[in-house]
Amino acid sequence: MSDGDKAKTVRDLRAEALKRRTRLIADTRGEVLALLGIAQRRIRDRLLAQPSAAEQWQLQLLQGEIRQALKEFADQAGAKVASAASAAWEAGQALVDSPLHGDGIRIDAMVPLLDTRQLLAMRSFMTERIGDIGITAANRINTELGLVVIGAQGQMDAISKVAEILGETSRARAITIVRTELSRVYGTASQERLAQAAAVVPGLKKQWRRSGKVHSRLAHDLADGQVQDADKPFKLATGVALMFPHDPKAPAKETINCGCTSIPWKAEWEVAAPGRKRYTEQEMQSNPMKRDIQEGLDEGRPIRELLAGGKAA
Repeated sequence: MSDGDKAKTVRDLRAEALKRRTRLIADTRGEVLALLGIAQRRIRDRLLAQPSAAEQWQLQLLQGEIRQALKEFADQAGAKVASAASAAWEAGQALVDSPLHGDGIRIDAMVPLLDTRQLLAMRSFMTERIGDIGITAANRINTELGLVVIGAQGQMDAISKVAEILGETSRARAITIVRTELSRVYGTASQERLAQAAAVVPGLKKQWRRSGKVHSRLAHDLADGQVQDADKPFKLATGVALMFPHDPKAPAKETINCGCTSIPWKAEWEVAAPGRKRYTEQEMQSNPMKRDIQEGLDEGRPIRELLAGGKAA
């Protein structure tokens, strides 16, 4: 295999490993939201079947049924995210192993598999977070039902509020948990595997790649292309240091819903954009702030000046 063919193989394998992360998050999000939708319809239908006279409501029985519906959601969604976390752990390792294999380096024959104790802890945390969605929703719904029984609000008003609780409010929390925590598992496994591999593969480092989202964190965008040793943190222009995107030791404001990634890097792996990638025309059209930033970068203005200029929102 020629050097050019090897470089292409490395790029393709690394890209596929990143796509695997994207697919996993999207699939898990869809499955969790589908389960939430089932619970929402079940509770809505139960409320619509209640007598129009609130004094005829059997409140304790109704509240118990709602808690049961949301417990079933929590159990089923918890199983989904637990399985997805295990898949994300494997995919994070593959982000390091696959391109190295493409480069002719069988890293799995040189270092042991990662210790899964950290995975188990992260998986348990994810399950608890998803379960908390059901607990929080049940408590809020039961409060609304109590207001109906004491005459403080009408039946249809309560049903509308329940739809809101189980709609955008719970959906947004579920999406954030799935996106953030699966990315954290993936990133943790990748970082741990990279540290193992770097000990036996000369020149192996890591590179920060921005998410490409329209409304991304500016400091994360400006870190794009940054290369660090496996055991050194990435340094954001805001002064924050992260070992990898979604580093659990980083401030929550730097990790929640972040779409950035850390990828394995070697100087001899040829890529189209070895350093910071320019914003695409589509990105700049969708977010004019990014056009201002790109123009500032093209003019050679210091990154700290761009941040201080009020463009870091």
